[in-house]
Amino acid sequence: MTNRNLWRGVAWTVACVTAGAVVSRAAETLSPPPNASGMVEWNAGQGILKLRYHGSVILAAALRAEDAAGQAAAGVEIKLEPSEARDPKDKVAQRLKFTLAKPQDGVKLVLHGVVTGSAEAFAAETDGPAQKRFPLVRNSVGLSRNLRNNAVYDRRWDWMLEGPTDGTTRVLPTETGQQGISFAWQSRSAATSAGSGPAAMELVFRPRFYQKHRGIERFEPWTYQVWRGPVTGYCTWWAYRGGFSQRTLDAIVDVFAEKKLPDFGYKYVQIDDAYQIGNGSCPQNWLTWNQKFPGGAEYALKKIQSAGMAGGIWVHRVHRPNDPHVADIGKQHADWFVHRPDGSLYTNSGFYILNTRNKAAVEGMVRPIYRELKKQGWGYVKIDGAGDLLNCYKDPLCAEHFKKIGVTPEESLRDWDRVAREELGQGVYILNCWGVHTGVGVVGLVDGCRLGGDGFDAGSLQRYASWNGVLWRGDPDHCDIMAVGFKEKTMMKTFGAPAAMADTIDQPSLVAMAGAVLMVSDKVEDYQNDSNLEGMKRSAPVLFTVPGQLYECGPRATWWLQELDRPFDHWSVLARFNWRQGQLKGNRPGHPEQEVKFADLGLAPDREYLVFEFWTQTFLGRARGSFQAPAQDASTSVQVFAIREARPHPWVLSTTRHLSQGGVDLLDERWDAGSQTLSGQSAVVSGDPYVLTVHRPAGFRLKVAECAGEQAASANQAETATVRIVPSATKTVLWKLHFEGAESVLCVLSR
Repeated sequence: MTNRNLWRGVAWTVACVTAGAVVSRAAETLSPPPNASGMVEWNAGQGILKLRYHGSVILAAALRAEDAAGQAAAGVEIKLEPSEARDPKDKVAQRLKFTLAKPQDGVKLVLHGVVTGSAEAFAAETDGPAQKRFPLVRNSVGLSRNLRNNAVYDRRWDWMLEGPTDGTTRVLPTETGQQGISFAWQSRSAATSAGSGPAAMELVFRPRFYQKHRGIERFEPWTYQVWRGPVTGYCTWWAYRGGFSQRTLDAIVDVFAEKKLPDFGYKYVQIDDAYQIGNGSCPQNWLTWNQKFPGGAEYALKKIQSAGMAGGIWVHRVHRPNDPHVADIGKQHADWFVHRPDGSLYTNSGFYILNTRNKAAVEGMVRPIYRELKKQGWGYVKIDGAGDLLNCYKDPLCAEHFKKIGVTPEESLRDWDRVAREELGQGVYILNCWGVHTGVGVVGLVDGCRLGGDGFDAGSLQRYASWNGVLWRGDPDHCDIMAVGFKEKTMMKTFGAPAAMADTIDQPSLVAMAGAVLMVSDKVEDYQNDSNLEGMKRSAPVLFTVPGQLYECGPRATWWLQELDRPFDHWSVLARFNWRQGQLKGNRPGHPEQEVKFADLGLAPDREYLVFEFWTQTFLGRARGSFQAPAQDASTSVQVFAIREARPHPWVLSTTRHLSQGGVDLLDERWDAGSQTLSGQSAVVSGDPYVLTVHRPAGFRLKVAECAGEQAASANQAETATVRIVPSATKTVLWKLHFEGAESVLCVLSR
């Protein structure tokens, strides 16, 4: 099924269906969407289908029977057999099954339509044979055009429309805007043959998809939006624990500034469990800094901001009575806490439990903390202890208390974060810590969720890939690039560092591919060595992604695919990870050379593609149908391939700024056939060598590179051309590459 046929089908659908019904959208309502089937309008005589949900036509389609030549089969009756199922967990599945009234050899059903969702709708795939043939984890920066997609998910209203899998459904975005996104949709059945039943095709509509079908009970996406900006920076905890001090803060900020890491996208410095007085959660402890920080919060924030970064802070939720301040509050305000049946204060694991349904308790113990943090100017607040608190809440004695006052433990936990959000506002990033079992309870109130326990958790990024960008931003805990604890220290050769530790490359690369939270946490001295920074530099900032798959992806994946959509280009980046055999020990096993079929990646098998490996800066050539991924030995922790459709004229193949190979830095690109000029804009970092690699089809030769006044070096290779600059400042550079003219390099400064 080619894209050309899909577009032809859209035109046919628009001609068949009332134009207003296809393009019109009801005025957006803020009322929650119903957990109910859509309203079906089916005109059997004309083969016209409409599906309405929550006040809008979400599907307008035309259905017909086609013969083997793709022509309309005359005199064929199509039946609609609708059904609805609601299971004990209140999951609704509405099925629209279409069949031929009578079998007819060689005839198949073809549906062409337009699916319309909100501005947060995106195309994705449901689990099917494609994942079994080639397991990988998929996401996209912008709208996806991947041919494995067979569904549209609308995050705003939490519905999903699914068509047949395994290449029999095609979904492509057609119209985008603030009011919504439209998708061209085509589904087809298998053709009937002698002895088989009549051709059949089924669409499935699932309302409240993540809330009911994925089990996220408190997910109400119509009430909030996911944090879209990059969450990238430094966290003190893993490297220093409680040993972090003002002196260490100075050193960290200074080395980040010296290495220009904020220019690469590192935005936050988050101070963890090191600054506060006391041992319990009360305003006095969090808002009074200890002797390790003589300048207090004011100095810390000014120091962080001096590097162009924003300050982050850690607070906890538990009230330890061995802290004198907490003990005094327990005596003075015993009614603020949960009691045992005998009237004594309830403790669990040495904690008092705040009664969050007592307004005075919340006003005295919770609200002042976040009000003051907001006033001080923190841009990132990590709220720890959600797991500790929820475990205490579920203790039978504590649970009985909340039962008596008519509230569940999870609702009590939400009380806490509701106050934090009210005081901090929408402009402060809030991280829930720890575990998704607590995060689902406060979904909608927090911006990010730490997915697991202490330590970098690569597996959690895969397990919860379909939640990232939908529920929240997933946090794999601190990404320690030096991987403390690993016994083998293998070295990997990259274009930016002849010998970089393999762990410094693959761990931040994975976070970038996952579109997750990248908060590094290593000792100051680890960042002083430039060879340790290549993975960090090429992975930041982390781009916002939405899932390409609406299901859990299974065992640890070798392959990750990220799709990038820009007004001037659309390409894919495929990463191949060479994971260690053990959690804290063991070598990387390596992988042999492997054929990768474009169809398995969801790319059109009849197109010609250009493939370029990022870390080795190797052009793997033009390919149709498949390409050969080079072998990985123990020293190759990750390969990252840019896959772009071949053009008849020169076009950017790769850039060195970021492993997305243009997703961060390439701001515009245009080809002018008259002047034989390729021009564009690139965001570059001061002092960081920037290389544009351009594909050179036969007959083209780079003659002149105009790179905005910087000293530049250009060269022609067998099938590519490169232009290299070392920027004098962090800025946007305008460039023009002329494929006709005198042999020279001209640079004109442009800011």
